[in-house]
Amino acid sequence: MFVLRNPIREYAWGSSTHLPRFLGTEPTGDPQAELWIGAHDGDPSYLPDGRALNDVIAAAPHELLGQAVCDTFGARLPYLMKVLAVAEPLSLQVHPSSSRARIGFAREDAAGVPLDAPHRSYKDTSHKPEMIYALTRFEGMAGFRDTEKSAQILRMLDLPWADDVAHRLESGPAFQTLRAIVTEMLAHTGPDLESLLSDIREAARHAEERGHREEMRANPVRVDPARINREATRVFAMVGKLIAQYPSDPGVLVTLLLNHVVLAPGEAMFLDAGVIHAYVSGLGVEIMASSDNVLRAGLTPKHLDVPELLSVTNFTPMPGPQWLPSVNASHHCHLEPPVPDFALTVGDVPGVTAPASGPRTIVVLDGEVDLLTGHETLTASRGQTVFVGDADGPVRIDGHGRVAIGGVQV
Repeated sequence: MFVLRNPIREYAWGSSTHLPRFLGTEPTGDPQAELWIGAHDGDPSYLPDGRALNDVIAAAPHELLGQAVCDTFGARLPYLMKVLAVAEPLSLQVHPSSSRARIGFAREDAAGVPLDAPHRSYKDTSHKPEMIYALTRFEGMAGFRDTEKSAQILRMLDLPWADDVAHRLESGPAFQTLRAIVTEMLAHTGPDLESLLSDIREAARHAEERGHREEMRANPVRVDPARINREATRVFAMVGKLIAQYPSDPGVLVTLLLNHVVLAPGEAMFLDAGVIHAYVSGLGVEIMASSDNVLRAGLTPKHLDVPELLSVTNFTPMPGPQWLPSVNASHHCHLEPPVPDFALTVGDVPGVTAPASGPRTIVVLDGEVDLLTGHETLTASRGQTVFVGDADGPVRIDGHGRVAIGGVQV
């Protein structure tokens, strides 16, 4: 077992208080967005003796990962955990599938784009499905909303542009129509875009104030009006804030078509490859395939790759991607998404159990816990992380607290 020292990434959208409070450190005043916990070559965790976790795993993969993981994923830790501290919306983004990642990585390598270049889209050859488990109220936008619902929400704006988009959404096949509309939205530029966003901001403010009661009575729909009303209120409030922050960014237009997802503490959301999304606010534990491949279309000063994003995005409408965990009587939940790269267990100590084998990453969310294997005992408290290798065998978790445990589904 190793107590890990984990790097922090200071992106502009991060909170200046969430991570310091979680880690028990003094705030620096700068935004601290992501605590990386894992063995990704781009920013690995470190052992107390200064060795990087990726190097330690490469030197003894079978001992730390186990034969089954090595046979399935090779000599690498297949998952990456993070603690996300979101104070402002992240970029509008999509993650690629494994095949697209391999193709994109090879293409940028052949073009001589350095791995650390800010304009590089593919940093590795892995897909990046991900799951976020909410520690506080957590907001995000994820996946394209049912087109009928989006049309109803757009009509509430009472704008010719929005009415036109609504009519198109109601008139054509969802996948093709959404692809065409989003492509046109992201091509908007210049004064016309700024004027449109300004009009949308004002219309959204009025629609939010009206409460949409008259619109709902005048335009009965086949879906639950109350549900549309609640989501519309959140959408209009969010789009106004986004336009104030990004007054000339066409990515804001796309957010009008996305599910607005609100997670309560203890709820989770799974995003597969191709699902367009942007997190908005909150603190959460994230686990994903070990990758840093991000294709962005807006809401960020970072590199945008709109053509590549459009080519990998899934334009099929979907419900909000909440993931319902299995919860047992000892108040811990286990989440197994439809990918083998990772699984996540969150629960109270005593009571929660860790997988008996394979690599395990234990993040202490609250309290102080003792981790006991057949030959070693470690104590860890809130904000600390312990990596347990396959050769350590079963690990017992005692004490009083709450932990998040990352593992592999093989």
